Amino acid sequence: MNLSNITTFLFDFDGVIADTESGRYETYCDIFEKNGFDLRQRCSMEDLTGHTGDGFIRKYFPEIPSRQAQAMIRQRQSYYMKHLDLFCRPYPGMKQTIREIKEKGYYLALTTANSNAAAQRLVEKMEISAYFDVICGREICEHPIRKVKDYSLIPQHIRKTTEECLVVEDSPVGVAGAKHAGFRCIAFEHFKNPVISEMADAIVHDYNEFRKLIGLKSAEPAPVR
Repeated sequence: MNLSNITTFLFDFDGVIADTESGRYETYCDIFEKNGFDLRQRCSMEDLTGHTGDGFIRKYFPEIPSRQAQAMIRQRQSYYMKHLDLFCRPYPGMKQTIREIKEKGYYLALTTANSNAAAQRLVEKMEISAYFDVICGREICEHPIRKVKDYSLIPQHIRKTTEECLVVEDSPVGVAGAKHAGFRCIAFEHFKNPVISEMADAIVHDYNEFRKLIGLKSAEPAPVR
């Protein structure tokens, strides 16, 4: 990939920085069951990927009243944030890659469906907060009506053009949002999905593939403990 005019990397968090989707799905399954609903019957883990809590509940469970949905979302977020060691696992090679990109002088932004406050705590947990110049949480990245990832406000917020930015995403919703806003996009492919294969500018499956694509050497193996 030609990075000659790229000055900025926009990283998603869930599914890019850390593996969080399986824990999120299982936690929601338990919460939905306690509220009398069967999440597994209506949607898979892949269906939740890239959606905010509001977004997927509106889409798959429109009969749930807004107040009840918000209570379920808060319950999931509270449980998740209290158990980050269990539900938020960094991908191998991620931290080294983020550090080396920053050392090369690139501007780094986190673009996530998590709130700004939650995102700040997450990057601190991953020990990468020092490498990011800005965090764009759902207050900026969530479409107010459709409740999905929306990149249209990012350029004016970080004062960068779409031409100088490269988005790193993993979900079909995120990839579509990035492309509709005019960004180039590399996608981590965890699930086979036509949106990703048709819209992403490049597809990778792990950080060594990502590093090779952007001109970095293979990541050093983690020390044996």
